[in-house]
Amino acid sequence: MPAIEPLTGINDSPPQNVPLTQDKFDRGVISLVDQSKLPKNALKEADNIVLSEDGAPKVRPGLAWYGTSALPGGVLDGGSAFIDNDEAETSHLVQVIGGKVYRSINDGVTWAECTGASFTSGKKVRTIQANDVSYLYNGWDNIIRYNGDTLLDTYVALPTPTGNAPTKTGLGGATIYTYRYRVAAVNNIGYTLASPATTIGVDRTRTSFDSTNFVTFTWLPVTGAVRYDIYVGLTSGEEAYIGSVEGQATTTYQDRTGAVEQVANIVPDSNTTQGPRVGDMAVIGTRIYATADRDFPYRVWISGAGRYMGMFSSAYDATYIDLQKGGLFKPVKVEDYRDGKGTPLATVWCRSKDGKGCVWQGSLESFTVGTVTFPVPNFYKLPGSRGTEAPMSVINVLNDYFYYNSQAFYNLGSRAQFMNLLSTDEASANIRPDVKKIRASAADGIVAHFEDAKLYFSVPYNSDQNNATIMYDTERRAWLPRAFNVGFERFFSYTDVTGTRHTLAWKPGDDKFTEISERFKGDYGQKFYSSLMTGLMHVNPRNRMEFMWIEEAEFEFANPEGEITVELSGITRNDGFRQIASRTMKPDGVLYSWSTHQWTRNKWTDTAQPISSYSEPSRKRYFSVQEDLNAYQYRVTTNSLASNYVLRTLQVNGTATQAGKPREWELYE
Repeated sequence: MPAIEPLTGINDSPPQNVPLTQDKFDRGVISLVDQSKLPKNALKEADNIVLSEDGAPKVRPGLAWYGTSALPGGVLDGGSAFIDNDEAETSHLVQVIGGKVYRSINDGVTWAECTGASFTSGKKVRTIQANDVSYLYNGWDNIIRYNGDTLLDTYVALPTPTGNAPTKTGLGGATIYTYRYRVAAVNNIGYTLASPATTIGVDRTRTSFDSTNFVTFTWLPVTGAVRYDIYVGLTSGEEAYIGSVEGQATTTYQDRTGAVEQVANIVPDSNTTQGPRVGDMAVIGTRIYATADRDFPYRVWISGAGRYMGMFSSAYDATYIDLQKGGLFKPVKVEDYRDGKGTPLATVWCRSKDGKGCVWQGSLESFTVGTVTFPVPNFYKLPGSRGTEAPMSVINVLNDYFYYNSQAFYNLGSRAQFMNLLSTDEASANIRPDVKKIRASAADGIVAHFEDAKLYFSVPYNSDQNNATIMYDTERRAWLPRAFNVGFERFFSYTDVTGTRHTLAWKPGDDKFTEISERFKGDYGQKFYSSLMTGLMHVNPRNRMEFMWIEEAEFEFANPEGEITVELSGITRNDGFRQIASRTMKPDGVLYSWSTHQWTRNKWTDTAQPISSYSEPSRKRYFSVQEDLNAYQYRVTTNSLASNYVLRTLQVNGTATQAGKPREWELYE
């Protein structure tokens, strides 16, 4: 009998079962890269999904109305928190609706209308708090101040004073100089236009005036004035400030000591006794800076300091600067920041018609003439910087500032490669296609909020109003362009009367506040749809032509609630790309012990008095696949009110195949 030949070609080590695991998604969504090239820790889609813990995706927080039913009068134009400077630091809620101001001191349970002033309905109102008051402003109407009670404080413009002809004592020689005297009335916030000039000829310069050779200048009193500023000069429009007198009834000034003419503080060309009509205000150091002036679009206002904070008259140590007046750039936002060396500076974002804008920085320097010292602004433009047309998108994030520009979301801050300099860099490259969907004409409504290392931008995707909210995880530098498929007009933080903190907001068209919280299921008691999709993962990233026989799809969720649907799709050997399977995880029934009732009265399955119950902190599930796959892709969706989860793992399990490439892939001549 011939000898039996040994079998050949049989692998002594058959292919081992290999799990392909995705257990981290800390890159967030990357829409810049095609789904077939995404890294395994990135997502193609994440609608109504946020990142938690170590970057694990989860269903976003829910929404609920905060406070009582809406007040009559239209939609919300503004809202904020106000902290009373009493011993208890009482929290107030302030809202502007239909142009009227309301306040609540019981967390929105009841509201009281504030009287004494109102806004133009439809003009969006913003606020800052300083000097024990909240400044309410909208870039259109006069500033309104709320001090904690229901009587609002606003300023009515004072009329321009009328100057009488000056008289002289001594000074009897031939006329050599003709001085022009003008006066401006001042209230607690600003100054009027200066009176028309009245002139007088004298035989010497003002610096030679003394107790027997001087000029007396008088004017008519102005009701509401608390002070009068005197301006003198030789040339029309260049009269400079020389001094002030206090009190409405004090209408005489004797120019006898040759007071120094403050050449940097010339006669006012506007009436600010009602306050500048600005669209942005910020507390920087001990002063208030204001931009986006309706009447003076190139101007940065700088109020007095300390007890004069909020007063924009030069008589109260205030000043202003027009940045490149008549140029391309117009200031719209100012914040307290620093230069590359860490020196504190006022930082001003400007918009421009071409969408690029720029950033300026500067400070106040003291300038002394004789015995008089006054502030002089010193500002410079940052080379290569990008500004913003969305002032409410500018937000401080730890050591940097983030903001929207027509080209991207930018980051302003220090960089290791630029010693002692600030740099503006694109931060949103990974979601550039989504950023391009933001409608430029509505970009000025973009708003930002920073909380728990997460940065939120509410934006208008192909819309005239904000309709989605982007999330940026600053710890992982991960973007989610649709963390909320809901847009907001404003965010703010509020601490209620019990000390509990809330994140409040309102949507376009809302007539009351919304709270955003993990405590809520759904939005206002209604379900919302969430969807998460991975990239198209090849079974062998080093050889994208290989296949693997997939036995099972496996996944793990932490603290799952409600129904969760898991769908697996892939590139199959015979049918190309298609859905492989879809399974829905339903909530497990609550497990109970035996009833405490007597057996003779109740069945064992009775649960009227359960003794114990538990839920799964981690739920692992799988389903059979039995397909030869070249690449696979997961989608996880929820569509019920109770649904929630934290995604731990998505995985497929299988073995490498030796069947080669499908015949359909071959190209023939």
